[in-house]
Amino acid sequence: MYNKLYDNCFKTELNTKVLKVEEENGLYWHACKDTIFYVESGGMASDIGMMDNHMVLGLKKKDGYVWHLLDVKLEGAVFMSINLHERFRKCQIHTAQHLISAVLSNVYKVHTLAHHVGDEENDVEFDFPDFNEKMAIELQVLCNGLIRDDLNVSILYPTRAEALAHLPQKDVMRDDLRIVRIGALDYTLCGCMHVPSLRYLQLLFIRGFEKTNKGYKIKYLVGDQLLDCVERRYKVLDEVSHSLAISHLYLDTGVGRIINETRKLHNEVSDWKQKYYKMLAKELGQREEQLIIEQFEDIDNKSLVKMASFLCDTYQKAVILIGKMYDNAHIVVAANPGNGLDVKAVYEMLADTYHLKGNVGSSIAQGGGLYKEDMLTRIQELIKNV
Repeated sequence: MYNKLYDNCFKTELNTKVLKVEEENGLYWHACKDTIFYVESGGMASDIGMMDNHMVLGLKKKDGYVWHLLDVKLEGAVFMSINLHERFRKCQIHTAQHLISAVLSNVYKVHTLAHHVGDEENDVEFDFPDFNEKMAIELQVLCNGLIRDDLNVSILYPTRAEALAHLPQKDVMRDDLRIVRIGALDYTLCGCMHVPSLRYLQLLFIRGFEKTNKGYKIKYLVGDQLLDCVERRYKVLDEVSHSLAISHLYLDTGVGRIINETRKLHNEVSDWKQKYYKMLAKELGQREEQLIIEQFEDIDNKSLVKMASFLCDTYQKAVILIGKMYDNAHIVVAANPGNGLDVKAVYEMLADTYHLKGNVGSSIAQGGGLYKEDMLTRIQELIKNV
């Protein structure tokens, strides 16, 4: 049995009375004689509202009743009120899905596979073999043309014989039927709430589309949801425009300029870092000792390896370099072939001591692990005993 109070989306207030109350975990479920609260089904979310100025915390159907969850126990006559803005937004979205499905079914003979509703956008999935930008534009134009024509959206309760004049027999398997009809365009079984005519959709925007395993998913926004989305995005554009001191229309150019400048600065910083590391390597290379053991703060692994290679190739040194980055350490062991240091043996000793993971070569080995306190001093002591 359908609740015919759902036929009017603007019916948001009702005086009724409580018939039953059931307690659950300190809260109370109320079954009433009538209700205007829509319970989630058919892809439409439940209504938000109050009973006697108490927020309805949950809704469910059981034993032929709609049950309303409150934090207090009510008895006798009660007054229900629904958040009209939220309901109207949901009705716009659902009626828009019917409109999109009807247009594509009539034009391309495709079937609706799924419908998903979100805060930012919604989507309808169809069994399209192919879909493109031109078709998306045509869909938007057709839908908005029908919205301007203000086709009536009717709720009908036909007999099975009446329904069979419009629907295949496999879809008419019960005696109690509820139909949503959009003008002469669409005649669909549906138990959800809808706006009374297409003008209430205001405007429909096809956000985009994407390929799925079964066809194509078409994304859309409509009515109040579209206005809310535009308002939020416009605020962000205003903030970015103010920060860049450039109008909305030229934001892409401004962002591109910043990206190029950032890339240029990054390259310059990288060049100066390499010059600094090379100068530091020259200072180390001028030392008398053949084995150089040093620790550096905040040096990236790639630069550490380059410094080790430069010392070995240019000054014929052997090195153990430690790069400390926050709580991590990266150790590089390297030697000139004529230096005599067994790179593999030294690295494996350090790897075993500090649980390093990395790569081992004949002239250079490197690995990373957690930094240990006094790591430089301890490694110097370990090498003395080799």
